[in-house]
Amino acid sequence: MVALVIVLGGAIAGRVQAADESSGAAGSAKAHYKLGRTHYQLGEYRDALTEFKEAYRLKQDASFLFNIAQCHRQLGEYVEAIKLYGSYLREAPDAPNRAEVERQMRELKDALEKREKEEATPPAPTPVPAPAAPAAPIPAAPLAPPVPATPVPSASPAPSPPAFAPPPARPAEGELEIASEPPEASFFVNHMAVGTRSPVRLRLPPGLYTVSVEREQFLGAEGAVALIAGERAAVMGKLLRVKRHPWRGLGHGFVVTVLLGEGAGIAGHVLANRSFQGTDRFNNFATMEKVGQGVAISAAVLAVACYVGDWLVNRGNVDPGPPALLQPISPEAR
Repeated sequence: MVALVIVLGGAIAGRVQAADESSGAAGSAKAHYKLGRTHYQLGEYRDALTEFKEAYRLKQDASFLFNIAQCHRQLGEYVEAIKLYGSYLREAPDAPNRAEVERQMRELKDALEKREKEEATPPAPTPVPAPAAPAAPIPAAPLAPPVPATPVPSASPAPSPPAFAPPPARPAEGELEIASEPPEASFFVNHMAVGTRSPVRLRLPPGLYTVSVEREQFLGAEGAVALIAGERAAVMGKLLRVKRHPWRGLGHGFVVTVLLGEGAGIAGHVLANRSFQGTDRFNNFATMEKVGQGVAISAAVLAVACYVGDWLVNRGNVDPGPPALLQPISPEAR
């Protein structure tokens, strides 16, 4: 709310500056406003209220009404704050903070109703404890005659029962083993690197861990491993090479060359046999037809070779995608 007072104060200062500086009332209003703003920022809301009221008496600017309402709200005087907010909105119907002021008025009305309900509800009576009944007098027992002390014969202390040996302490950590195929890979536990060569063995406190195995140009593997104290968990990540298509891109280029060469051959054939037949330029376009067809055939052969090479290179590889799941290693396979 201090920010709102400061923003509105800037607008006030601008309007007072633009007014006639020779006017004593305007100058005094500006001085009271500055002093009130200082009090408000220091939390001295009663003093700020006095200064803002004096500023409004000297210069009837609607922004002063907003500042006065803010002081009443900070002082807990909700009735006066609601009244001054309403006066501000009546004098400044197009105020830029109208929605905020209306929201504050609603909140103050709700708080005022809650306060009135709490004041109207009488406090619950405090139960008074019943007086305790007087205790019956206890008759004094007759004193027994003193018993002479009997000497106790010395004897060796009784043997204590044999103590049971405590069970052996259970290890506070568990063992985690991570392996991969191929063995050269990067191993991560909870996204922290722990090794680059399979297998990786770690001793960790019990808990749930995120384990992942990664390698460039391979589809990685990841999963969650629950580690129990004193036990061993082992997982395997089988990494598959990701498909790459350098030959396919080259094949696409040769397909474009096929289309261009075939287009040139067709154009040479049409021009040679329809437009320039029987002329000196016939041979030129006939040669163009032969060269275009030769280029198209050669490019087609190369495109097929590229596509076949792409298929051979990517046999057994997988498409890019999310990592595979880690596989547990049975104790017999270790």
